[in-house]
Amino acid sequence: MVNIAYLHALQMGEMSGVVRVGEKAATAMAGASAGQFLALTVLTSAFGCCAAWMLVCARLFFAMGCDGVFLRSVGTIHPKYGTPSVAIALTAFWAVLFALSGSYEQIYTYVTFGGLLFGMFGGAAVFVLRRRHPEVPRVYRVWGYPVVPAIFVLGLGALVLNTLFEKPFEFVMGLAIVAVGVPVYFYWRQRQT
Repeated sequence: MVNIAYLHALQMGEMSGVVRVGEKAATAMAGASAGQFLALTVLTSAFGCCAAWMLVCARLFFAMGCDGVFLRSVGTIHPKYGTPSVAIALTAFWAVLFALSGSYEQIYTYVTFGGLLFGMFGGAAVFVLRRRHPEVPRVYRVWGYPVVPAIFVLGLGALVLNTLFEKPFEFVMGLAIVAVGVPVYFYWRQRQT
């Protein structure tokens, strides 16, 4: 529906090369204040998404510290506030590095690429685990198995390939970010034994 609204408000040539098409379409339909309002709405949504991911990433770092596959200090709780303060600080530091590393679109592509890749692997894991461990009781059954998870995996795979063809630099950078984690994981895993 959003794309239909864009096509209603703007000609194809007017959208070519424009990064903030929504803002331009809102301006064309309802004036400059509508375009500014839409830009502010998108900005607010992006900040909300960043805040949510900051919490998720901090909790992941915290769990890794607790499990011994990362610095133990990252798995500690602040004595006064009861929060994983070291994990939160590490996440904030990592976010600042990302923020300084490129444009919003590049950073978004790096992060989204990792999410798509791991989502695709997570969906594919359903098939692998069912084949390797058919005797394990299933607490949750995937609705529409095998069709629904197959569509999910293929859809995410298409988006990963789209990133490769449309944004090859960001694809390589996203892959490099993920790849850096592999030896780090095995290093910490080996230290655990």
